[in-house]
Amino acid sequence: MHATSIRVRSHPPSLFHGRAPHTYAAAATIVFAANLVSTVTQPAFGYIADRQSRPWLIPLGVLIAGLGFSCAGIAPTYSMVLLVVGVSAGWAWPSFIQKGPRQAHRVAGDKKATAMSLFTFGGQLGFALGPLFATAILLAWGLPSTLIFALPAIAVAAFTFCTAGKLSAWAEHAGEHTHVATQPAGKDAWPAFFCVALAVVCRSIIFYGLNTFLPLFWMNVLRQSTAAGASALTILVAGGIIGNLIGGRLADRFGYRAAALAEYGLLACVLPLFLLTRSPVWAFLLLVPIGLLLSAPNSAMVVLGQTYLPNHIGFSSGVTMGLAFSFGGMTVPLLGWIADHHGLLTAISTVAFIPIVCAGLVLTLPNPKRG
Repeated sequence: MHATSIRVRSHPPSLFHGRAPHTYAAAATIVFAANLVSTVTQPAFGYIADRQSRPWLIPLGVLIAGLGFSCAGIAPTYSMVLLVVGVSAGWAWPSFIQKGPRQAHRVAGDKKATAMSLFTFGGQLGFALGPLFATAILLAWGLPSTLIFALPAIAVAAFTFCTAGKLSAWAEHAGEHTHVATQPAGKDAWPAFFCVALAVVCRSIIFYGLNTFLPLFWMNVLRQSTAAGASALTILVAGGIIGNLIGGRLADRFGYRAAALAEYGLLACVLPLFLLTRSPVWAFLLLVPIGLLLSAPNSAMVVLGQTYLPNHIGFSSGVTMGLAFSFGGMTVPLLGWIADHHGLLTAISTVAFIPIVCAGLVLTLPNPKRG
């Protein structure tokens, strides 16, 4: 899951009133609970997805996610809020993330990285537009209006349920034309997959670290306004969305491993330059390639994981797109401790060093055979 911004006012709405401390910790616990439950359940759902074909998990996951989060605003107690968010994130998100990438992998043919970049583009766009939509609804009608969020979930769930059969037929047709259906799956390369997963975890630490500390860097180091810090974060996110689409095409053209290695290597060069500058103009300009390079390897790494585990594509997708990403978010408190005890620049410098680790891990990977 992407970094989530939570504000707690001096007189918070009824979600916390009389049932939990009016603190940032109480609000942040909701986000932490969603990440924690999702991290625990991802491998289990991946195992189920690889063992049994359950296409209905995709619409059911979307439906439970929408209904669960829509009930958060009317939950009678803080404990109930944690429960509905935990169930939504811990059951709905993993069930979708195991089947969705697996289906995208099946219908992609020879353009697997491009297909995966389009698949993740939908998620990135939702994460970008979701907060804007939610803020407008909540400001207009208050917390009970979260029930409105169930409507798009019901519509999408119904659509995916009705088209599940056509999607499976399309996947079989694509497999016939690319000779995927008739080829043996091959052996699983667990050591290589472990390196892929570790590189994705490291990349998610970079993502969460920059999302957390970039506005603070803008205000405390570059001496800019809060609005400028928010604009910098917007540039980073927008660059990531574009970089994801570009990275998928580059990976299909030049190879998954080569593309990821080049992108992580360039990121390892650009991030230190960003830390050295004290010019807001140059910092803004450097954010563009940072955003592009940060997300460009995403689809290549997901497809690499699926390639190394041809018999466990659902498990691989759950780890590289779900488990590894949510686990990376749990390292933010450690980065915060570094910032508190050794300074903000030290914490960001720690993040800037991590792309070197990612490039080193990709360098150790065997070059996969492409179908």
